[in-house]
Amino acid sequence: MSDDAIIRLKNVTKTFGSGATAFQALRGVDLTIQRGDFVAVMGPSGSGKSTTMNILGCLDVPSGGEFLFKGHHVEALDRDQRAMLRRRYLGFVFQGFNLLSRTTALENVELPLLYRGESKADRHRIAMEALDKVGLKDWWDHTPAELSGGQQQRVAIARAIATHPDVLLADEPTGNLDSARSIEIMELLTRLNRESNITVLMVTHEADMAEFAHTIIHFRDGVVERTEATARKAA
Repeated sequence: MSDDAIIRLKNVTKTFGSGATAFQALRGVDLTIQRGDFVAVMGPSGSGKSTTMNILGCLDVPSGGEFLFKGHHVEALDRDQRAMLRRRYLGFVFQGFNLLSRTTALENVELPLLYRGESKADRHRIAMEALDKVGLKDWWDHTPAELSGGQQQRVAIARAIATHPDVLLADEPTGNLDSARSIEIMELLTRLNRESNITVLMVTHEADMAEFAHTIIHFRDGVVERTEATARKAA
C-alpha cells in the first residue's frame, strides 16, 4: 500500500432518510487519491459523485466505512474538527464562482484568510501573491461585475489557493464558461497542480475537460465503476 496516498475511502456508504423513504446514495465506495494527482470525477446524475465530493470536502459525513485524510480518520472527527481540517487543508472552487459582488478581487481572496485570523498586512500580501499566480495581480481592485467570467473564476481559484491547501476540490469549474475560457481555467489548474503540487479533485460532465486530469474516476449507482489513467499521466 502506497504511503503517498493523501485520501482513502474504504467501503464508504451514505444513506439519506430512514425506513421506507431511505435512499442509499453510496453503496461501498473504495477510493485512493495519491498526493499530487489531478483527478477528474465523472458519472451521470445520481451516481454518487457529488455525495462523495461532499464527504471529501468535510461538508458531510459517511453513514459507514472509513475516510482517511493523510492517515487520519476523518469519520471520527466532530463538526468543529472537520471545519478546522477544511480551513487548513482544503480549497474549494465552484461552478458559480461564489464571489461577493460588492467587494474587490483582493477582498474576495482575503476572505478565507480573515476567517483564519491573519493580520491585515499578511492578508493583503498573501492575497496579492495568489492573484499573481492566476494572472490577475493588476486587477486586484476590480469587482466581479467588472471582470469576465473567466477572470471571476480565476479570482475564485486565487481565493481557494490563498490558504495553501493540500487539496483543491473543484465542482464543475468550467460549467459557466465558453470553450476558450474553459481551456484557460483547465490550463491554470494544470499549472497549479504541477508547480505547487496541489492535489486537484474535479467533478465534471465534460469529457474534454476531464482529459486535462491524470486520472479519471467513473461513478455509477453509488460505487466506483472504474478508474483510468489519461494520456497526460503517461506523458
